[in-house]
Amino acid sequence: MYLTVFLLEFQSWYWKREFRDEELRDAFAATNDPTTPEAFEQGFLTLLRSDDTVACGIALDFYDRAEMTSRYVGGNPLEPHAEEVFAVARRLLAQPPRPGDAIAKEGANHASALAALTRGGLEDRDADAIAEVLARMPEVDLLERALDAAHILVDEEEEYEEEEEEGDAEEGVEEEEYEAPDPRLVALIARVEACRDRVKAVAALRETPGAEATESLVRATDDAEWQVQQEAAAVLAAGTRFYAHRPLLERLVQSWSADQQSTAADEVRDALAKGPHSLYWEGAEPPSAELRDAHRELRSPTGEATHRAALRTMLHSESPVAVGIALDHFRLAEGITRFGLDDAEHAPEVLTVARTVLRQPPSPAGLSPETGFGASHASALNILKEVGEPEDAATIVAALRADTAPAVVRECAVAAASWCLERWEALDEQVVASLEELIFDGTADMELRTDAVNALFGLDEPRVTAVLVRAARSVDLSIQVEGAIGLTYSRLIDQHWELLRELVASWPGEAGDRARIVRDAVDG
Repeated sequence: MYLTVFLLEFQSWYWKREFRDEELRDAFAATNDPTTPEAFEQGFLTLLRSDDTVACGIALDFYDRAEMTSRYVGGNPLEPHAEEVFAVARRLLAQPPRPGDAIAKEGANHASALAALTRGGLEDRDADAIAEVLARMPEVDLLERALDAAHILVDEEEEYEEEEEEGDAEEGVEEEEYEAPDPRLVALIARVEACRDRVKAVAALRETPGAEATESLVRATDDAEWQVQQEAAAVLAAGTRFYAHRPLLERLVQSWSADQQSTAADEVRDALAKGPHSLYWEGAEPPSAELRDAHRELRSPTGEATHRAALRTMLHSESPVAVGIALDHFRLAEGITRFGLDDAEHAPEVLTVARTVLRQPPSPAGLSPETGFGASHASALNILKEVGEPEDAATIVAALRADTAPAVVRECAVAAASWCLERWEALDEQVVASLEELIFDGTADMELRTDAVNALFGLDEPRVTAVLVRAARSVDLSIQVEGAIGLTYSRLIDQHWELLRELVASWPGEAGDRARIVRDAVDG
């Protein structure tokens, strides 16, 4: 046997390689470089001849890969084992579809089997098993494998008929008895391809706004094929269409059976599921029934207007918990914008509330069991990070210098400083000075100090460059590395080449992955 790079760089189409059995672990290891042709072949055969479905599936995938790439290397090195491969493939195809889990998607045993059989191993006796897979309408990868296999069987019969007719016409002999393609496969191919075309047409409406597209999607949820229904439902579940069609989506989810599974169905279920509680208030609930109802609406909205109203109800309440949760939902990707709402109309009032919160003492630990002391300031600083203005600089500076503040608050202050410095037109000297103080505060947490260096990256200002140079000359290696990374940005690397080269030469070999960024920049 000979080896090819196409096999050595390959792992599997469908399977994650997790074996408890030592023999199988060693066999799989033998299929990876470094290895020898003999060791590879033995490893392949051990996997193929195992009673372990995952191992067999990986071996079948290797055969498929070898056959697929054979035209580039003059042959398939695993070809001598073809008959054994096809026998194992039929055994896996006869099994029930393997349930999906962390190792492989549902039906991976069938996908690997069909991949191998379509490489010259298909026979008429495989028609029943292929038909069963097609009739289930599984996920795309397996469905395409089954469709390819069905086409091979049907097309071979049709080509044979055409050749026979041409030969008989030329020779003037009577036509021999001809066995027509399996009618089930013919019908299933037509059904699957028609369904696939309708799914594609529905998917194309994801980026198409307007009432006409929405009406088409609603009609598609009544399609005879559940795959079309689920794709249409997934499109309706994304963006602002969700609000008007939530009741329809709930009914559809209830109607789908346990074996009607797809990525589209998962999207619909995710949309109907509760969104996040908050960022900093897990374990806390608003104090009144009205605020708890508003919180439920924020997490699982029933309409666009009610979603916005719930945010305002909590934002303008007297409860620090409710206000904090509202601020978090403005910030969260799965918050107020989860279904495509434009949050710009809320930005001014959210910023006003955040400023008010930051003028108040930090919330006590008891209000936020998970985060503890200062959750209110963490929520509010995240708002400054998003929409803070130059007039908020003093507030950010105060948070950066509050060395008795909890870690989460100072982390949020550093993030707010970073985003605001990048967003504001003019550099704020006091914010930069406060970050510099933190960077060289030997009593502060090292991760917080390195984050403060990161906050200055990409700012093309002499004042900032001076801080980065100072950081690169720090006695603390972690600060030194981060300062050096900042000096690799843009034109700074040319100006500070000698310093960076000296630093790299002085670092120990175990300086870490971050140091490698500088080394690569200098070597490059």
